[in-house]
Amino acid sequence: MAMKRAASSATRSLLSSSSSTFSRNLHAPAERKKIVGVFYKGNEYAKLNPNFVGCVEGALGIREWLESKGHQYIVTDDKEGSNSELDKHLPDAHVLISTPFHPAYVTAERIKKAKNLELLLTAGIGSDHVDLKAAAEAGLTVAEITGSNVVSVAEDELLRILVLVRNFLPGYHQAVNGEWNVAGIAHRAYDLEGKTIGTVGAGRIGKLLLQRLKPFNCNLLYYDRLKMNPELEKEIGA
Repeated sequence: MAMKRAASSATRSLLSSSSSTFSRNLHAPAERKKIVGVFYKGNEYAKLNPNFVGCVEGALGIREWLESKGHQYIVTDDKEGSNSELDKHLPDAHVLISTPFHPAYVTAERIKKAKNLELLLTAGIGSDHVDLKAAAEAGLTVAEITGSNVVSVAEDELLRILVLVRNFLPGYHQAVNGEWNVAGIAHRAYDLEGKTIGTVGAGRIGKLLLQRLKPFNCNLLYYDRLKMNPELEKEIGA
């Protein structure tokens, strides 16, 4: 849902006639835009969760809104090679949306072909799939949905800490191999309580991780070029 809200919000603002962000008149109210989305296929899993919007079938949850505004929305997972669906639609596309998990690699060659292209949007974080120099020279806007997955990453980091401290992976391998050597696992399995944990950086993700570690009664440290808000620092105890 976070990705759906973020992508919808970003696309609405970028295609809104009230904005004047782009010099290529992206926001002309009567102009019909062609938006191409490149996502992975959800296949049978797309039917299991209506909020699974990051796939081809979910189309970021913005198809109905885009089409209601008169825009054309093409969604595909086919992105490799000059005969791909992506290359087929690039020449007259105005907006290209991609994700970090199934990125559409936007090379200088592809940018040259895309004469109408105005915006390269990542539904998530990152732009390493885009030739930024070529995009800048072509006057394209390269954007991302900042903060869209910070909760997911913070929770994932907490999971990894617990997996490491509890020596979970070797125990799992023992179990699937039909072994039962308690000592082989327990001699390197520890409680998180009382441990000192530090983060290198305390930005959006770092703060969320520290907040989630507080209930474990750890000694929390952080290193950042900017000091945390004193009230938040006191609340977290870092």
